[in-house]
Amino acid sequence: MFLAVCQGLGLAIAAGLILGVVFPPIMPTWGVVAGAAPLGVLAAGAALNGADESFWPALPVGVIGAGLAAVVSRDVAAGAIRRQRGQPAGVEAQGPSGVTAIVVLAAVVVAAVSLFLQPFSLAVLLALCWLWVSRRRHADRKHEGLRVLR
Repeated sequence: MFLAVCQGLGLAIAAGLILGVVFPPIMPTWGVVAGAAPLGVLAAGAALNGADESFWPALPVGVIGAGLAAVVSRDVAAGAIRRQRGQPAGVEAQGPSGVTAIVVLAAVVVAAVSLFLQPFSLAVLLALCWLWVSRRRHADRKHEGLRVLR
């Protein structure tokens, strides 16, 4: 069961990475999670079904894996858009093709390695958590000086 859940987590993370880089940067975080969660649950459910396991673990694994991956990849793509154009990203803004290609390639690698080396997805999940926390800390420090001016 553990290996099937890890495999499902890897597939859910891959789905979330691809969806996150496609979503517009202006989309709120809850919208990104809500958009990526169904595909993450389906991907995790397919892995669990292939291993003849019950489907219920696919619900939390798919939502957490795909949601976190989509939020992180959307933030990375939004940062790339801001650096490329030097302005806030709007609804019509799309990530640079280089960033999109790199994220899609990373998603394919995560999915492929997770099929054969299932616990690899746990390392990817920890890396995504670390990246998300470090980006949040950096954003808080960036605006810290503005709070002092009040």
